[in-house]
Parts: sequence; C-alpha cells; structure tokens
Amino acid sequence: MSNELPADAEQIGAMVFVPNADYPYPFKVNPPPRFWMEEQTGVLADAVDTYMNGESLSTVQLNLIKLYLTQYLERAVLAGDANRPDLLGQISKLRMSREIEEFADNVSEYGAEVF
Repeated sequence: MSNELPADAEQIGAMVFVPNADYPYPFKVNPPPRFWMEEQTGVLADAVDTYMNGESLSTVQLNLIKLYLTQYLERAVLAGDANRPDLLGQISKLRMSREIEEFADNVSEYGAEVF
C-alpha cells in the first residue's frame, strides 16, 4: 500500500478506511461509521475472515475487531431504545468469536449491521 492516502481516507488505530461511494452509509451522520470492507490495509479483513470461519482470534485480531465495533457503534444511527453507552461497554468484554457473534446479533436489532 502506498503511503499516499486518498483525501477521504480515515485512519483508526492501525486501520485505514476509504469509503466506498457505491455503498454510502444511508443516514446523514458526521462522521459515518466505517464498514469493515472499506479497510485498506487488510488487517481487519484477515481478522473478520478468521472470525467468520469460526477460528480462534489472536489478541491483535480481537483488538482490531473491538476497535472496529467501537467506531461503528459510536457513529451509527441506532433505532429504538438502544442504550449506546451500554452497548459500547459490552465491547471491552468480548473475548471470543461466539461472543462477537452474539453481540453482532444483538446490535442488529437496533439497525447496526456491523458484518
């Protein structure tokens, strides 16, 4: 990857996101949540692939997914009676793929399709 980032790139931790104009976030928020497939370095895609395959996540992969989930929930429009602080607090407690899956299912009830 080149050191020259596009003007609309955003760095979050070790991850670099570039929005996909074909799939913009459907709600007006600033800044919009970044979707995992927009991450350019490949580190998040590797972590999500490991998670999706039900394999054991390394500490680095787990932390990348937690950072990803945090930025997403901090920025996303949530429906209903979503308690954003409570949902964000749950992220730090995630330890394995099964817990991430349960968390993702839970937040989807509020309109946050994180994966």
